[in-house]
Amino acid sequence: MEETISILNVVALLGLIVLTIVFVLFLLKAKTALQELMTTMKSMSQTLDRIEKDSKPVFAQLEVTLQDTSSTMKSVQKQMSTVESALDSIKQIADRVNDLEARLQAKIEKPVMQAAGFVSGITNAIESFMAELKK
Repeated sequence: MEETISILNVVALLGLIVLTIVFVLFLLKAKTALQELMTTMKSMSQTLDRIEKDSKPVFAQLEVTLQDTSSTMKSVQKQMSTVESALDSIKQIADRVNDLEARLQAKIEKPVMQAAGFVSGITNAIESFMAELKK
């Protein structure tokens, strides 16, 4: 029985040794993996720092551009208001000119037509008189 206990102790000790060796190998691989992870994290941190550094001027320029665009749009809106007002004034002037033309035509057309008829009558009379003289 003592022999069995001794054999079991040896087997248990060998199992413990194997388990310890496996655990040590696992820890060595974990150490390597953690070192690679730390290297990757440092690289990512450096990349993020560089991106932040490089993007600051871009965002500053973008802000200036957006402010300029906003100012330009406000100016365009003011100019469009001015153009719209000018177009309304031109339309009013054109309407007044058309109205004046219609009134002038109404006032002048009848006397001019009468004068034209009178001149035409005189011309016809002179032509008739000349035709009679030639006979």
